[in-house]
Amino acid sequence: MTTDPLLQPYRLKHLTFKNRLMSTAHEPAYSEEGLPKERYRLYHAEKAKGGIALTMTAGSAIVSRDSPAAFGNLQAYRDEIVPWMTELAEACHEHDCKVMIQLTHLGRRTGWNKADWLPVLSASPVREPAHRAFPKEAEDWDIERIIADYASAAQRMQAAGLDGIEFEAYGHLMDGFWSPATNHRDDDYGGALENRMRFSNRVIDAVREAVGPDFVVGVRMVADEDLATGISREEGIEIARRLAGSGKIDFLNIIRGHIETDAALADVIPITGMRSAPHLDFAGDVRAATGFPVFHAARISDVATARHAIEAGKLDMVGMTRPHIADPHIARKVAAGQEHRIRPCVGATYCLDRIYEGGEALCIHNAATGREATIPHVMTPTEGILKRVVIVGAGPGGWKPHAWLRREATR
Repeated sequence: MTTDPLLQPYRLKHLTFKNRLMSTAHEPAYSEEGLPKERYRLYHAEKAKGGIALTMTAGSAIVSRDSPAAFGNLQAYRDEIVPWMTELAEACHEHDCKVMIQLTHLGRRTGWNKADWLPVLSASPVREPAHRAFPKEAEDWDIERIIADYASAAQRMQAAGLDGIEFEAYGHLMDGFWSPATNHRDDDYGGALENRMRFSNRVIDAVREAVGPDFVVGVRMVADEDLATGISREEGIEIARRLAGSGKIDFLNIIRGHIETDAALADVIPITGMRSAPHLDFAGDVRAATGFPVFHAARISDVATARHAIEAGKLDMVGMTRPHIADPHIARKVAAGQEHRIRPCVGATYCLDRIYEGGEALCIHNAATGREATIPHVMTPTEGILKRVVIVGAGPGGWKPHAWLRREATR
């Protein structure tokens, strides 16, 4: 039995996570026609092979057709997604890795011309600088339809055999109703916090009724927008308290900051040169204030910091998302006493940059990520013949004039 805090199991409702390491929801843009086919499945299955306890898919899967994909999002509003998600879940379950998915309506964080040329929706017609759309204020019939779409999408994920879902509530429609910066309504969905939470509460109620009491449901939420006109720290913690006290969700996944500009996004997802784990203490404050299961990820890029997050009681599950893009076998190496062999994430954020440029996530440190069908993550020595290889050129590959490599002879 190990005493390493990272390797201790964690019980959440009926689920037992074999350790405290998770990969939070993100969209690698490996989808094909909005579906998680082979490439998507192999990417998550590799992390399962590497020993992770929970892999969270999608970032985010869209629940409504009028929420067009902005960067390869999975389309959770289609029945066709169910068998593909089933295959993905089964591939991860083979390695005792739990699988969840993040569901959302993107709200204003997309473009009107991405799909059916319908106007994007938000609580109020406040433009998002990043995607440059002027949203339509969601009307009553929009709200009713979207609530039903959330419930249907959750049922699809339950039917696919996933272990749970989480809602995204930072920069999307749900928290668009929470935030004074984006909610200027004067009806039952605006003004007082109770009104601004009405939409999300109705979504949670509808989903819980659709999936029953046992299916795991959580919220990845902004608990402080770090924005003068937005959700304050105090109000964000109060939102967290109310969600935790509702009896209808099972965990909170905490975010701090806002994401509608590149500069702001870099504070939420810090890049190389920025400080490590800048929001970890804040996530711990939310956990202390709510007494509720808390997950969190934001540049927790080394095992020592992750271990501290668990040992100090700041988190229940620690998200090492970009680090698992760099090395999906972190948990296995920690368990084997090989932390020194973990390929580090340096925060270059090439993975995210490629997505925002319309590509798919790749890693500057790991060529196998996203190419699991053709490149193995674990290279083993062979008994093949020795060959002399001459490397010509500059850069990391050319510093040495030659090297001996062992490889299988192929003709």
